[in-house]
Amino acid sequence: MPLPSLATPEDAEGYGYTLPAESAVSLLTRASVRIRRAAGQPITPSTVTVQLAVEDGCVDLPAPPVIEVQTVAAVNEDGTTTTLTGWWWDGERLRLVTCFAHRVQVTYQRGWDPLPDGLVELTCSVADRLANTPKGMETGVRERAIDDAREVYAAEATQTAGDLLPGELTALQRELGGQCVWVVSTS
Repeated sequence: MPLPSLATPEDAEGYGYTLPAESAVSLLTRASVRIRRAAGQPITPSTVTVQLAVEDGCVDLPAPPVIEVQTVAAVNEDGTTTTLTGWWWDGERLRLVTCFAHRVQVTYQRGWDPLPDGLVELTCSVADRLANTPKGMETGVRERAIDDAREVYAAEATQTAGDLLPGELTALQRELGGQCVWVVSTS
């Protein structure tokens, strides 16, 4: 099942972008796919289960943002888990009470609901760029000419036509922040 678009045609209009009416939804979907791919982490709310190391009785969950911690279990040496009840989420770290485990398995909900305005605006901006990208550029055309008129695209422009531009990546990183983690499962 495809994930929902990160912005709507109404959002684009609200931010001052004029997307072609017949392709606005498609452009926003394409922009959303590129943003999710570049983010490398869930944006839409999802339930995630991860195994993480315990340090000084605390666990740093991949963030931002954690919506709700649902379960915490100690990971035994044989790989089995034992449910823990002595823990609390303080908004930044998962704190464990009298836990001698070196690793825990945590199931929690993360994502944005609603999405930050900056992420919605970035999606609209990328969709607008896609709408205004010359057709051949996305397929690697470096130059085109008609009679005496000639357009030449920089190699960097053709390389990034299918992804986010450097400034867009910077804006995305500013909105998402976060740290890396191995995801055990998602639902």
